[in-house]
Amino acid sequence: MLQSVQIVKTIEERSINKYLALCLALFVVPISGLAIDIYVPSLPAITSYFGVDKSLAQLTITFYMAGLGLMQLFAGVISDSFGRKKPFLIAMALFILATFLIPLSASIQQLLLLRLVQGSAVAMVIVPMRSVLNDLFEGPEYYKKSNYMFLAWSMGPIVAPMIGGYLQHYFGWQSSFYFLLMYSVIFFILIFFLMPETSQHRHPFRLATSLCRYKQMLLHKEYITGVLMNCLLYSLIILFAVVGPFLIENKLHYSPIEFGRVSLLAGLAWFLGGFTNRFLIHIALKKKAVAVFSAMLFISVVTLVLGFIMPMSISLIVLPTLLMLYLGGIVFPNNFARGIAFFPKTTGSANALFGSLVFLGAGISSGLATFLKSGTQIPLGIAYVGIIFMCLIVTFIQNQKREETL
Repeated sequence: MLQSVQIVKTIEERSINKYLALCLALFVVPISGLAIDIYVPSLPAITSYFGVDKSLAQLTITFYMAGLGLMQLFAGVISDSFGRKKPFLIAMALFILATFLIPLSASIQQLLLLRLVQGSAVAMVIVPMRSVLNDLFEGPEYYKKSNYMFLAWSMGPIVAPMIGGYLQHYFGWQSSFYFLLMYSVIFFILIFFLMPETSQHRHPFRLATSLCRYKQMLLHKEYITGVLMNCLLYSLIILFAVVGPFLIENKLHYSPIEFGRVSLLAGLAWFLGGFTNRFLIHIALKKKAVAVFSAMLFISVVTLVLGFIMPMSISLIVLPTLLMLYLGGIVFPNNFARGIAFFPKTTGSANALFGSLVFLGAGISSGLATFLKSGTQIPLGIAYVGIIFMCLIVTFIQNQKREETL
């Protein structure tokens, strides 16, 4: 009898704590984007500070994305083997150290190396926190809460550039990293004391088994097409982050604060797209994706044509970007939640591989973006058209695979 009472008590405690755990996870997940977007308004200032070409300053995003993408492959395996909390705390401590050292960098090479370390650490920070969602919820509630996770992740691009713009204007590029440092320390402490361990499934840490698990996921056609689609969508955000500051600040002569406000609108558009998706859950992803990408392609082509016949202006850069990010935000969370749901007993690995491939693909896009000329909006417009056209191709392939399955 006493044993039965203890079991009931444990279940009740878990039911109460799962919302606290989810709340903490929702505040941690934005760190991955926060570490990019908060200093994007400072990219021109970093270029001047170190006296280097703008492409080297832009590579600070690429190096971060590379560390974030590659480390997630291991982060998922570690999370499935050792749980969520302990790996998170170790990685967050490393992230805090790297963030503290970045403002002290004596050269752009040191900054690049520390950004690689920072990205690698944040991978192990966010993977366990994303997996908390899969640990605690299932069925319709899981899909509802996954949209909250997307909205939380979207908060980084909304508020970070505006904060970063003000910090850059008044205190210099280093201040953005000090802000990030304080945020990280606060949530390290909160999770240390308040976050329960949520993982119910543990897998022995065997490299061969993990590789087989990843192989199974990579061969899952609907999983991998969802990865490709989200990779392309996230590339739109990264492309604007890499090229936008130099077009808007250097060529159009707006201040970092004004660029921060523009980026805030871009993040808000992405957020509102995800929020709109809550009311479109009942519509099949197939129909949503075709409609969304067709509209985005139309907008990008019209914008490119206008770029050839009209002088460069902030409205011609920003308005189409806002519309496309809003539309992209509608389908992004569906692809992620659906992909992870295919592997309910290895959610850490499925989560990590999905995120890894998305960030690696976006990192490659950021590296390629360093070759885009920042003199006019035309190269950016061509890149937009190419990315969205590829999204449509992946959508048709995904839909074809579903029809073959049926």
